[in-house]
Amino acid sequence: MSLEYFEGPAGSGKTYNLVQSLKRVLAERPLRENEAVLGVTYLHGSRRRMHVTLGKVVAIEGRFHACTIDSLVRLIVCRWRSLGKEIDPNLNVVSETPDFKRICEVGAALLQKPQVAQWLARRYPVVLVDELQDCQGDRLEVIKAIESCSHMIAAADEFQDLATTGKSEAVEWLHSTNGKQTVLTGNRRTSQHVLLQVADQLRSSCDCGDTLASRLCPAKNANVGAGGAARGLAYNGLKDVVILTPTGPETSAFVCDVVTRLTEKPIQPSGVQKPVGPFRVEWESSSESERDALIARLGDLSLGISLDRLAELCVSKRDAERELYEWALGQHRLKGLANFTEAALIAAAGRILQSRRAFLPDKPSMIIRAMTINQAKNREFEGVIVLWPFIVGGDLDSHRRKLYNAITRAKRWACVVVQENAVGKSRLSKTPFSKTPKAKS
Repeated sequence: MSLEYFEGPAGSGKTYNLVQSLKRVLAERPLRENEAVLGVTYLHGSRRRMHVTLGKVVAIEGRFHACTIDSLVRLIVCRWRSLGKEIDPNLNVVSETPDFKRICEVGAALLQKPQVAQWLARRYPVVLVDELQDCQGDRLEVIKAIESCSHMIAAADEFQDLATTGKSEAVEWLHSTNGKQTVLTGNRRTSQHVLLQVADQLRSSCDCGDTLASRLCPAKNANVGAGGAARGLAYNGLKDVVILTPTGPETSAFVCDVVTRLTEKPIQPSGVQKPVGPFRVEWESSSESERDALIARLGDLSLGISLDRLAELCVSKRDAERELYEWALGQHRLKGLANFTEAALIAAAGRILQSRRAFLPDKPSMIIRAMTINQAKNREFEGVIVLWPFIVGGDLDSHRRKLYNAITRAKRWACVVVQENAVGKSRLSKTPFSKTPKAKS
């Protein structure tokens, strides 16, 4: 089949151009009966944005399926389970602890089969892939296999690959194909000069401390860090604000303490006439942590749990517990199961929570969300507060990429709070900041 792809920095309009290209393709060859558009991303946040975007394309008339690459692979392997068993007789896609690497391998191999490729092409003649730079290894092999049977429109940016530094495996593959390449420039997400200049500096392997200037806050403790964040909120407001960090609160006490301090009591930031806060901040937890919390609420499951006991614990709920009970009830009706193991409940809870995260609406605008930089990929916010702790994994290029991905989420304003050394040389004299120290008078 054919491939066209777009490359460009954050905010350059890659997703917009994906949709425009899709409209052009559909104008030339409209969808037929039982056909749909397939949208594929790597992360759930990106998948959610693609779902909203495709829902606005009138020519599709609601006939689309937006999913992560992992969900797609599982769908293919489950749909062609018998054929998959010929590839790997030990394949078990319903296991409580599936070998997802092997599932991806089998999924890629299945797509090499003519009947599977024809099935996919008949159902999804056009496939959109966003954030392709994040797909590596077996997941990339799946993308390659899909490209061979459907028309693919892809978008990628090597500098937004946070898993590796240097060359991106997926972008290298794009360059090796005969696909139509379009290179995009500029940043349409924001017109703020400082944000644009910082993004350009980081992409050019330069440091940005002098450009950030007053938006850069060194913090020797959590109180100072919370004060810097509160000052940004006091000047810019609470509408659509996110706190981003390279690591979660369970890894950095500084990050945890700053967020906690913001929620505890009012803060009097320097340069602000009156106290502000406390603020309502909610961490966007991972589906894994939510799953573990849900399972913990069910009590001791070492001996399993009966359907009746699940009903007692879950039937009156309106959230994930209720959905877990409905899953168990379905298993009872289909298979006659009346008792469920801990492993089976963990697997079911994980699937339920991933689905809820993908489709539930965003938090109200006055709630400040907090999440990792990875979780914020392909999303945008009015304001961004970056908490930069001591614990930032990777090399110097990786640090620039992470800070770039954080700053470029902002449409209007951003500030960076840096955990500072208690003694010794300031971190603002080091990459990725390297803020020039003021000369002594």
